[in-house]
Amino acid sequence: MKITDDLITRTKKGERKAQFELYRECYGLMMKICLRYQKDNDSAKDLVNQAFLKICSNIDQFNGSAPFEQWMKRVTINMCIDEYRKNKTRNEVTDLQNFGEEFWSAKVTASNEGSQSMDAESLRSLIRSLPSVSQKVFNMAVLDGFPYNEVAKSIEISEATCRWHVHFARKTLQTMLKKSMNTLTTVLL
Repeated sequence: MKITDDLITRTKKGERKAQFELYRECYGLMMKICLRYQKDNDSAKDLVNQAFLKICSNIDQFNGSAPFEQWMKRVTINMCIDEYRKNKTRNEVTDLQNFGEEFWSAKVTASNEGSQSMDAESLRSLIRSLPSVSQKVFNMAVLDGFPYNEVAKSIEISEATCRWHVHFARKTLQTMLKKSMNTLTTVLL
């Protein structure tokens, strides 16, 4: 990302061109973050736009004590968590109903060289097939590197429950990977 102090200053002044340039620079990273927390591209795009609006609205709070990218990531992750909390009850019921079907439908692809490998989209698909709470906890603790106590506080669960969800997610992903690799090996032979 090429985010300069000048770009941030112009964005703080409300210049539309600067806001658009900042959006272009941040979009890719913000989209990657939102895709980890959402099950589809449209929802992720909505969250990116909401997070960017919040960034522009609160850019005066950015004081430069930390890199802008770090501040932007935090705002984006917080938006994802807020969205999760808003839809928590509905998501849990839906996830439990669909978990078995999604668990067995996750696919692994072979690379061009014919070796067994997994592309990024397939891996994201496996993570998205986890139950909602396990997915959020895994994303925050493992992929985003937040400490368990902060993850637990954000999602409003105990730290022990947070650790259980990470363990469950890892074991479930391992099982799905083994099954997918076995299926791929059978197909290739």
